[in-house]
Amino acid sequence: MNKTLRQIFSAALIAGSLFTTSTVNAELKTYTGTDEYIMSEFETLDIAKQRAKQKAERNAQEKAGVYIHSYSETKDLELVTDEIVSITCGIMSVTDVKYDMRPLEDVNGFAIRATVTAQIETDDVNKWLEKGAQEKSDIVAQNKELQRALDEQNATIEKLKAQVKQLKASGKLNGKREREKFTQEFATEDKVFLANQKLEEAQKKFSDHDFPAVIKLCNEALELNPTSAIAYGKRGAAYSVTNQAQLALADLNKAIELDPTNADAYNNRGATYGNMKNFNAAVADFTKALELDPKNAMAYNNRGGTLRYLGNVGQGLQDLTRAIELNPKLDIAYYNRAFCYISAGDMNSAISDLDKFIALRPNFAQAYFVRGQCYQMKGELSKAQADFAKAKQLGFNG
Repeated sequence: MNKTLRQIFSAALIAGSLFTTSTVNAELKTYTGTDEYIMSEFETLDIAKQRAKQKAERNAQEKAGVYIHSYSETKDLELVTDEIVSITCGIMSVTDVKYDMRPLEDVNGFAIRATVTAQIETDDVNKWLEKGAQEKSDIVAQNKELQRALDEQNATIEKLKAQVKQLKASGKLNGKREREKFTQEFATEDKVFLANQKLEEAQKKFSDHDFPAVIKLCNEALELNPTSAIAYGKRGAAYSVTNQAQLALADLNKAIELDPTNADAYNNRGATYGNMKNFNAAVADFTKALELDPKNAMAYNNRGGTLRYLGNVGQGLQDLTRAIELNPKLDIAYYNRAFCYISAGDMNSAISDLDKFIALRPNFAQAYFVRGQCYQMKGELSKAQADFAKAKQLGFNG
């Protein structure tokens, strides 16, 4: 039972233990994306080309996202936009990039058109669809933060370029001091851009469960941009799921210090406290996450599971029911709520929730074992034995 409860707080570890690979009828899909970036005279050609490539990648991702949406429908699944974007960002790989450049006299720079060729494999889509709802939720939350940071950085660059254009038109950009100022500002933003590229790659590695690579890439991102709350948060999450609790806490504390409005950082820190058995601190962080994001189903799930462990079964049931209302496919919430019902002595409701969990996660051996115990307590021994046998078949040894 204690092992089960620990898994409430370790989303990626739960998903990792259930991760299966499907290689049947795998298809390779190829997409081409094209877009243009106008380079300022204060930018380096290399960075400007990378910015053009990033815009072209987004164009290709949009096309791939249309396919992923239709593919998921064939499996009777409904994916929201944020999840489709997260899947596409995580599995698409660029295989070729071509550039076309033309000089622009009015800005002393270039118009750089990038054309990328990118690929996705349906097998990788299947791997995503097989992830647990808790892991998907974590990755989607991380990706939304990253996409927001990318958009903000692009907006900052465009604002700087507009200032340059305005000053140049009014003849106020001729002095050495003014030019040095813009050179420094663009150089600073270039470092932020390069750091965000590291974080995009780290996001893919997180989805692949390559946590040492996530930590390495976040280290590199922080060398470029030491005030990146996202880098601290992502590295902290990687430390958390690899059981490096003190390092996780240090990073998540820093992420919250840099961005006190990030609900995901509080949720992850709460999960880390939960793994450390500091359940009161965990509840406080989940509560803060819900203050910042009242529709955060994962935070309700985490707080509900923790409250049950602390003996507050009634409030735990309320939180877990709310999590399910917000996300009826949040499998782990059914699992945690089943334990609330077990604590309350309601085996019928527990079995009902375990049925729903198993329908969503049919290869999670421990769920069959727990359901078997419920049947055993009801005296339905044949059903109990069938579940125990299924749990053993899937690798659960008690």
